[in-house]
This record gives sequence, structure tokens and C-alpha cells, in this order.
Amino acid sequence: MPVKCESDLSAVRLLKEKDPDQLYGAVRHIKNRVIGSRTRKQEYLDVGILPELIGVIKLHSTPISVEAAYICNSLAHGGRQYVEHLISSGLVETLIDGIFLEEQKLVEACLRTIRTIYQYPNLECQNLWEIDNFIPRLIDLMTTSEVAGQCCAMIIGSICKSRDQQTILFSSPILNNLNSLLLTDSTQSNLAGLFCLSELSYDNQFVAEKVAANERLIHRLFQLMRRDKYILVQYNAAKCLTNLFRLGALSEERSKTQILDTIVYLCLSEDIAIKHIGANLLHELIEQNSELQLWASYSQHLMRGLSRFFVASKDPEFSPRLRAAAFKAFAALGETQEDIRKSIIEGENIISHLKFGLQDDSLEVQVAALSCLHSLSRSVKQLRTNLLDAEVWEPLLKLIKTDDDELVRTSSRTLCNLLLDFSPSKDILLEQEGTVELLSKLVLNSDDEVKLNGVWALMNITYKADSNLRSKILSHFGVLQILETVEDDCPKLKIKALGLLRNILCDPDEVDRIMTSHGREVLKTLVPILTDIDRCSDDEQEQVLCVFINIATGHIAKDLLAERDDLLGCLLKFLSHNNSQLQIAATTCITHLVKSEDSGCLIRQNKLKEMGHFKELQTLLGSRPEVADRAKIALQYFQ
Repeated sequence: MPVKCESDLSAVRLLKEKDPDQLYGAVRHIKNRVIGSRTRKQEYLDVGILPELIGVIKLHSTPISVEAAYICNSLAHGGRQYVEHLISSGLVETLIDGIFLEEQKLVEACLRTIRTIYQYPNLECQNLWEIDNFIPRLIDLMTTSEVAGQCCAMIIGSICKSRDQQTILFSSPILNNLNSLLLTDSTQSNLAGLFCLSELSYDNQFVAEKVAANERLIHRLFQLMRRDKYILVQYNAAKCLTNLFRLGALSEERSKTQILDTIVYLCLSEDIAIKHIGANLLHELIEQNSELQLWASYSQHLMRGLSRFFVASKDPEFSPRLRAAAFKAFAALGETQEDIRKSIIEGENIISHLKFGLQDDSLEVQVAALSCLHSLSRSVKQLRTNLLDAEVWEPLLKLIKTDDDELVRTSSRTLCNLLLDFSPSKDILLEQEGTVELLSKLVLNSDDEVKLNGVWALMNITYKADSNLRSKILSHFGVLQILETVEDDCPKLKIKALGLLRNILCDPDEVDRIMTSHGREVLKTLVPILTDIDRCSDDEQEQVLCVFINIATGHIAKDLLAERDDLLGCLLKFLSHNNSQLQIAATTCITHLVKSEDSGCLIRQNKLKEMGHFKELQTLLGSRPEVADRAKIALQYFQ
């Protein structure tokens, strides 16, 4: 019979006892004291209970060791600081040993505690993947009891962090085991199975297709989204199906509407936690899918419901997360279609919320508000009206100067839209002191996306810019720096840098000046892009040809081009290319080279005739109209 303990301290002392009754009485006393009490948890940690508990678990004596493991599980529920104490004490290693025992109750108690510990993200903890036979053991234990199945599914879902791990797991019998959890009427088993499945199927084409091929499982997932199911079960089922849909594994119209209906239902819940996860899932589902964005926009209840997220909730700590979720949902809704953006701005008064969101104390809200602004700023009309009136550029400039990488990435991406030629904010931004310097610094940023946004923004402001602005830009980000950026391995960055160079080289006199000082470097960088067919894309080569079109307008520069037989050979090759845009670009470049504007034009014409350009242009007269018209213009200049 268990012995009663008179105090907490005496209970801790009794953990060293060898008498089973006294030991069992002590662990029962401590368990009853710590459950639900953070104060008691801390007190027991302060008096050094962990080494004693670990020692009791290592006895492998049930029910004493089971009770000790449950105490550790209760401590882990206290929060991250308690979990870190448990990890540093060496408890995890003891629990891992425990799951390889035969005693089911002790195995389950150890699994419960491992599950609770590993639910906390980014812990400096034992990598369970490195332990021999640990993952196979979890998969085997899933079928031994309902509790074991739930715990193993939660653990596997928590520690699966890469595509390789997802694929390894789906090469095992885990799908059958998850199926068993989902087919039961137990809500806890359903939740555990769905959580594991959603983690394993996220952004993994192989897993998604394997899951989608299991018709019984798919049917069950749709069943679990029904309104009579527990709302978190509905959410997790929708999350699994969203993963499959985003990867194209589900294509039926029925799938789209049922998933969307469930997510809209979650967004309109009275429970703020459900609203939050519902809005985030809505963003995942409809992002980059214009059809679903349109369907979602038809629900006025959804739009109004999301707008209410901006009203302060009864839980002030949760309010920022709600606001961020709403901004992300609106960003996805307005991503592609002008009518939806108009509804969001005019119907939901989003601009005033955006201004506050950009200046919010919460980093999460600021990033989400920037994403929403970026989405809405794709609208020409809104750039010229509501976004201009709201002066959103002002907080944007402040955010882009912060030290936070995510803020700089998102704000610089949004700034690119505000600097488009048709945006009135462009002139206002350029009037602000230090804007050009700021954009030039972005290009030097170590973050690839920020660098891309910086070049993109410079490309936008140089479009139709006057010579003073172009000179100012070159004083901060010179021709050699632009050429260095052109040589970057990132295709998007290369294309934007070529666009920037093209905009810089737009005035014949400036072209001559720049080519006189940097012509050798320009040709050394650009010509190889035309010759390297295997490594460079059609888009990159078209941009290079467009740069050469501008260079060919220079009086001195066109002779520099004509001296390069390798460049002229590339132009000849592109005349017979199967891409009409490259044919047109090459033809236009030749036109500028042979125009009768100077004494050297006859020399250039004769050279091109000798190399076969004239003859090739004649063959283009029978091509598609847009190519034939350009060829006809070029041929008119040959004498």
C-alpha cells in the first residue's frame, strides 16, 4: 500500500528510497501536486527533482516508473523553459530507452512525454533521426494501442522537417497506420493522424501523389471536413487536402469547392484561434490560383469577416496574429484580379488598416501588411488613386531601412511597384532625399531577393528617365557594377540587370560616352550570353539583343559593334532562330547598324552582306508578318 507524504520536500527525498510502497507514494504525491500548477512545477525543479525522476524511470518498474514519466510529461506542459530544463537534464535519452521496452504502459508514458517535448519548435535537442531504429520503432508502435498510435503520429509529424525525411517515411507502412487513426471515431486519433499527414504531405510531390492515389483515404479526408466533426478535425483535414491541391494531386472541381467552403467556414468562426488558422489556410489554398481567388471573393461574408479581424479582440496578445492573418488573406485574394482588388479597397476600407499595419508594433503584422500592399499595388488604378492618397510610400521608406531581413525583403518588393512609370508615387519617391542611394545599397545586400528587388527598382526608375537621373544612378551604381550583376548566376537578377543597362544606354550621345570608356567590358560581358545557347535562356538573350539595339544607336558605338565578328555572327544566327522575338530583336539591331547616317555605314553594310545577313533577311520576307515587316525595314537601308 502506498505511503502518504507529509510534504513536497519529503516526497522528493523518498524518490531515493528502495521501498516500492514509499517510492510509489512519493511519485503519486508529486504527480498530483504538479498537474495544473506552474508554481509547483517550478518549486520541484528548484529542489532538484529531475535527476531523481530520471533515476526512477530507469528502474523500469511499473507502475512507479510510469508515474515518474507522467510527472515529466506534466512538467513539459508547463512551457518552453521547463522543456529546456528537461532536455539539459538528459531526460530525452532516458525516455528513448523506455520506448524499446516491452511494458506497454511505460512505453506509452515515455511516448507521451517525448510527444510533449517535441511539440516545441526549434529546440536544441537530440535529433531523433540519428538514433538507430527509432523511426521504425515508432511506426511499429503505432499499431499497438490507440494512445501509442496518437503519440507516435504526433512525434513523427513534429520531427519531419525535410523532403527526404517525408519520402523515407512514405517508403514505410506509415500510410496504412495513419489510415487506421483516421478511420476511427476517436477525435484525438483523427487529430494526431491528420497532423502527421499534413506535415508529411507538405510541399512534397511524391508524397502528395501517393496520398491522392489512396481513394479510401481521400474519401475519409472529405468526410472529416463535414460540419458534424470537431472543428479542429475539419481544419486539419482541409489542411491535408490543401497540401494535395497546391501540388496538383487533386484536380476535381468538387475538391476545390469543398475545401474552400470549409476554410471560409473556419474564417467566420466565433473562436478567434479558429479564425486565425482558417485565414492562414485560406492564404495557402488560393495563393497563385486566380480561379479560387475569384470563387472566394464571391463570398461577401468572407470579406466582411476578414475585415473584422482588425477590430481589437478580447485577447490583446492574440490580436496581432489575427491582423496578420487577415492581411495575408487579403494579399492572396487580390493577387491577380483587378475587380477583387477594387472590392477589397473600396468595400472593406483596407487602406486605413494598411497604414496602421505598416506602423504596427508587431513584426508579423508589418510583414503581412507589406505583402497585402504589394498585392494591391499591382493595380494601375489603385496606384494612381487610393494608394497615392494614403501616402503609403512614407512608412515603406522607413521599413526598408530597418535591420530586419524579412521587412527589407517585403518592403523592397513592394517599392518596385510604386516605382513603375505609371505610378504617381514614383516622382514623389524620387523627390525624397537619398532614394537613389538607398536603392543602390539594396543591390549590394547579401540577400538574393533584396538584391533582385534593388536592381528591379533601379530598372523601373531609369525607364524614360532624364539624363540627370541616369547620371545620378551611375554615380552610385556604375556601369562596371551593373555588368558584375549581369554575370550573376540568378536568371531573374541577370534579366533585370540587363533591363537596367538597356535603360541607361538609351541616349546616343550617352551611349557613345559609356562605350568609349567601358565598351570593352560591356562586350566582354554581353557577347558570351549570345554564344552560350545551352546555359543562357531565350529571355536573357533577348535582353542582350535589346541592349545592343540601344548601343547601335550611338554614332561611335555602332562601329565598335561592327568590329566584332563574333557578335555579327550571333546576329546572323538569331535571324534564323525559331523564336520570333529573337528574330525581331536581331533584325532591329542590324537596322540600326546599317542606317545611312554616317560615312561608315557603307563599310558596315558591305561587311554584313559578305557575312550573309542581307541574304538571310531576304528569306525572312516570307516569315510571319511581324518578322517580315522588320526584315523589310532593315533591307531598305542596304545600298
